[in-house]
Amino acid sequence: MIGHLSFSSITKYLACPRSWKFKYIEKQPERKSSALAFGSAFHETIENYVTRKSDVNILDLWSAAWGKQFEKVTLDLGDTSESMHNEGVRMFSSPKIMYELNAIKEPRSIELPVQLTVPGVPVPIIGYIDVITADGIAGDFKTSKSKWPEDKAANSLQPLFYLAALKQMGIETPMKFRHYVFIKTKEPNTQVIETEFKSTQILFLFSLIQNVWKSIDAGAFHESPDGWLCNETYCDFWNLCRGRFS
Repeated sequence: MIGHLSFSSITKYLACPRSWKFKYIEKQPERKSSALAFGSAFHETIENYVTRKSDVNILDLWSAAWGKQFEKVTLDLGDTSESMHNEGVRMFSSPKIMYELNAIKEPRSIELPVQLTVPGVPVPIIGYIDVITADGIAGDFKTSKSKWPEDKAANSLQPLFYLAALKQMGIETPMKFRHYVFIKTKEPNTQVIETEFKSTQILFLFSLIQNVWKSIDAGAFHESPDGWLCNETYCDFWNLCRGRFS
């Protein structure tokens, strides 16, 4: 049925199994929102910047990255290509953001592909780690409209997936993870949230993935009308599902 899972596909299933089926089984088309395109271009700009050993103009990298994303995007109401481009210029002109980016230049790895095997799950779980810094700690780049609460990072299961995959692949790294949050407030800001995990927490991750796979294998693709995803704004498949009855 499917050749692999990703952690994002697992979280999508948990949010709404019906939406998961539309995306991964029926291959229904999705729109790429302004926010998603902005995040992709922002990631690409960071990755290109921190791996350059010579001086480079980050605004040139941003313009190139946004230009590629704009070709694929369905702009949200009120957004224009110019406004989104200018938002990136504003962010990358921030001394606070540039200080953080310069602190992680020449990392050990960038966009590292990882793969995790879970007992009882016949397909691999794959993904990419945004960065492993020179001190060996894995991290993820996020853009946000507001500051993250500390427990948001601590309760995230995605770092456990990355750490478990690295351990399984024989790559030595501390049981720590950093979220680099770039905040789109009036004065752009950053957060670096470092969380330490216990190896025993990986057992919960495995149990979760096993249960998701069992449900997928059983064809359990029910709707989740009370979930955060079930509305016209966030669900690309609204018109195929609940929207048909509106």
